[in-house]
Amino acid sequence: FFHRVKFLVGNGMSTRFWEDTWLGETPLAVQYPTLYNIVQRKEDYVGTVFQTIPLNIQFRR
Repeated sequence: FFHRVKFLVGNGMSTRFWEDTWLGETPLAVQYPTLYNIVQRKEDYVGTVFQTIPLNIQFRR
């Protein structure tokens, strides 16, 4: 997936992963409301999430 997608968010530390529009035409929170509801850190930045592979996203149970 990542080798076919291009993101333009600078260093990612001013773009919120879930709440800003950076992938597509709406925020990921709007595109995937069920995931957004169970994510632990709703205010994470793109740079924080993409620091590691697999992505640094944690969900509640």
